[in-house]
Amino acid sequence: MITKLVTIRKGETRTVKHVKIAGGLGFIGFHLAQKLLDEGCLVTAVDSLENRSELKLALEMELGRNAHFTFLQTKIEQVDFGDADVVVYAADNENWTALEAVLRKCQPDCLFVFLSTTDVYEYSGEWRVQPVTEYGKAMLAQEENIRVTCAETGVAAVIIRLPTVYGLHQPYHLKLGRQFVSYEDETGKTESMHDLLYIDDVIRALAAAMAIDSGQHTIHLGSGTSNPFDRTGNSNGLDYQKAHELLGFFPRTSLAEGMKKYQLANEEWQRQKKLAAMYEETKSMAVKHPNDQ
Repeated sequence: MITKLVTIRKGETRTVKHVKIAGGLGFIGFHLAQKLLDEGCLVTAVDSLENRSELKLALEMELGRNAHFTFLQTKIEQVDFGDADVVVYAADNENWTALEAVLRKCQPDCLFVFLSTTDVYEYSGEWRVQPVTEYGKAMLAQEENIRVTCAETGVAAVIIRLPTVYGLHQPYHLKLGRQFVSYEDETGKTESMHDLLYIDDVIRALAAAMAIDSGQHTIHLGSGTSNPFDRTGNSNGLDYQKAHELLGFFPRTSLAEGMKKYQLANEEWQRQKKLAAMYEETKSMAVKHPNDQ
């Protein structure tokens, strides 16, 4: 049975009050937390901050302005997830020890949402679940581990297979060519992408997935075309019919629109950072020279 989420979809029947996000200060985790807070949910973000970056600290401050937000800086496996209506796993998804620890702390009436990858597919005339990358193979194994564990515990699970997601605070640099997209990560590794989705479209889908309250579902998201630069309307990418049926998902943002949104959002973020730095400098000067006020 699939019910709906009152706080996400107007006029529906299910209410989600508390969502815990493992990896809540990561790229997708942060944007999801923002969306849920805007909808009135209690959100707890769990992040060890092992990669303690200036950006993550800034994101914590951004979310921390909302009274419904709680941040836990600790290892994921040390957190109690039993009080959450929904647990979203957006952390290091190759670490089965941490992932299993979280799963087994979920109550039977909890929904577990796992972010996987479309790398589990291989294209040879048609799309098949037959990963060729090591990451894709690892994720396919994790998906099976989740299904087995959730069958034992009775926890409902939604596995979302994502292509490359881009937007504000993305952890890689996209390189756009005429007929291809590639990205370069923090290590300098560059790979070609077969599909991209703008972060807002992904967050809408994840929020809608929280309406599912039973069973196990594997859903992939995509733009509907294997070439985001193709403006002819041809669609030979992964079919996202299941995403449409279960989540009401259709990608709304074209690549051109998404890149424009990303550029504007990044410019505003940089402006806010400069204003914050100026404010801190003014406060510091006031402390050093109180008689000048």
